[in-house]
Amino acid sequence: MRYDVIVVGAGPAGSTTARECAARGLSVLLLEKAAFPRDKPCGGGVNVRAARLLPFDLTPVVERTAYGVRFSLRQSRGFTRSFSEPLTFLTQRAALDALLATRAVRSGATLHERALVQTIERHATHVVVRAGGQAFEGCTLVAADGANGPTARLAGVPVARRMGIAYEANVTPRGGLAPQWQTTIGLDLGSPRGGYGWIFPRGDHVNIGVGGWLDTATSLRTLLDRLIRFYGFDPSTTWGVRGYHLPVRRPEAPLADGNVLLVGDAAGLLDPLTGEGIHAAISSGRTAAKHLAAYLDGQAADLQGYAREMAADLLPDLHVAQRLHATIDRAPGVFLASVRYMPRAWELVCRILRGDQTYVGVVRRMPWLLAVRRYLRSSRGRMARPASTSQSPR
Repeated sequence: MRYDVIVVGAGPAGSTTARECAARGLSVLLLEKAAFPRDKPCGGGVNVRAARLLPFDLTPVVERTAYGVRFSLRQSRGFTRSFSEPLTFLTQRAALDALLATRAVRSGATLHERALVQTIERHATHVVVRAGGQAFEGCTLVAADGANGPTARLAGVPVARRMGIAYEANVTPRGGLAPQWQTTIGLDLGSPRGGYGWIFPRGDHVNIGVGGWLDTATSLRTLLDRLIRFYGFDPSTTWGVRGYHLPVRRPEAPLADGNVLLVGDAAGLLDPLTGEGIHAAISSGRTAAKHLAAYLDGQAADLQGYAREMAADLLPDLHVAQRLHATIDRAPGVFLASVRYMPRAWELVCRILRGDQTYVGVVRRMPWLLAVRRYLRSSRGRMARPASTSQSPR
């Protein structure tokens, strides 16, 4: 059987693409290297905007809803701010991904588990994917297998991403979660370079982690243990300790190549400021399905419409997020002071965390934010330049 679409990877991006394609009447094969329920390292936060993109309720897999944030700077004494509306929904990826895959199957997609991709042959009119000891043929292919997935590479699509890295652990507190973490997440800014630390409450445990650029990898375990102690737990009681990559797309990276599309983390569609990728995964999956349907129905000559729509919609927001990330990373204390003492700044942070406000919208309202970044860069450059040893003539 030749499928209209073969999707590799049944995470949020892949399952969304498969579900949306199947709902449009396309024949879809969804390949997953593991078997459900399977876990994936991730903080598990689903913002309100991402949840709204789904045509079904996430309540069955939501373990906590966060209404507040406990901020701190380099594991120093912090402060808590609260909001009247949900900021993010806390889930476990094992449950979330299983729900999304189930919905894809209900819509008509065929799911093959334990199907690790081994080879991909590309032809002008189709692709042949060998996975799990079988060969599958499809008219189009979608790479949705995450930061470390081989699909794009095996299909000959160059992937240009800057890698971050995160390290996380779980702690199950004796006697249950403390009242301060029932509906509050924690964010610790200032270390490591290019990242932050977090604590996310789940049903009966907390997820604690640190993330930064790839060159911080050697220090992350030490920073994680320090953060665990800062939040009042013993590092020796942790479980599920693991690291994972955070892919940030480079501007030149392709999203469409012939009959192949890239979505979610496989395309590097991670929010550079927050490290959140579930919204972009779901959003890119929906967009990909629309253009796959148009192409396979003969309404579009190629799949470049997907790349154009992403370039007009999601990518500008990720680009601005990267610039804002650089600003906050250089002056995290200034950012925290504004959140603590300026109600409008805190409300804006809430709107960003919820997804109600885009980053492009932020800089349109407050263009001085990028001017601050330029000032910090120039100031650092002046401070780094050695003083001249020449003397003026008398």
